[in-house]
Amino acid sequence: MAKASVELTRELQDSIRRCLSQGAVLQQHRVKLETKPKKFEDRVLALTSWRLHLFPLKVPAKVESSFNVLEIRAFNTLSQNQILVETERGMVSMRLPSAESVDQVTRHVSSALSKVCPGPGCLIRRGNVDTPEGPRDTSPNSETSTSTTHSVCGGFSETYAALCDYNGLHCREEVQWDVDTIYHAEDNREFNLLDFSHLESRDLALMVAALAYNQWFTKLYCKDLRLGSEVLEQVLHTLSKSGSLEELVLDNAGLKTYSREVTRSLAGPKLLPCSEGL
Repeated sequence: MAKASVELTRELQDSIRRCLSQGAVLQQHRVKLETKPKKFEDRVLALTSWRLHLFPLKVPAKVESSFNVLEIRAFNTLSQNQILVETERGMVSMRLPSAESVDQVTRHVSSALSKVCPGPGCLIRRGNVDTPEGPRDTSPNSETSTSTTHSVCGGFSETYAALCDYNGLHCREEVQWDVDTIYHAEDNREFNLLDFSHLESRDLALMVAALAYNQWFTKLYCKDLRLGSEVLEQVLHTLSKSGSLEELVLDNAGLKTYSREVTRSLAGPKLLPCSEGL
């Protein structure tokens, strides 16, 4: 059941849950949002698995703004129970009702990020960002953080779901089921795009994008399936970011236009054996 701060009526809490019916509401907190310099207004902060939502204190509930955890560039907890979040779109500053609420929100964000990507990502800090000694790093990769052990297949399904939310696209449960059940049971480290050839190009692109953060899969395979430009662009991105992919096989996949870019991606310190039919 979602955790809710005091002073939130049951009617408002239920209205927020109905508004966010596509995802379970894990926490609700009444906060003071800084709408202008030194001007704070009442809002409700609602947390789902991969997104933070802000609501006015009105029924029926309507989302005023939201952002995915992957949009967060820095997350600072300050004095007076204040949180300062730097996102891709700007800064969000809010005061929570208690230190416990701050801790709950911080742990949620840290846990979500650790599920999505094991590598360096958002930096979560505690303390005054202006102090000379600097705040304490509690990012998912620091020794002081609470890092969640990845689930089956390196947490691919969690990363895929978070990327779907980030891009505003439907998360296909059949993709998660195939990976969590079939790939896991067979201890299969080769991600075969042919297994998902019935899906649209944008769905394939998100799967490839998820591999950039994954440490389970070591091979990406596709043969006799012409991949769209958005998929091939994600292949390039994944090659540049992945620390675990060791082999790439794209045979007759429409790679000709991108052959130079792929060659450059493979020319880094870690060379991936590549079999490609243009």
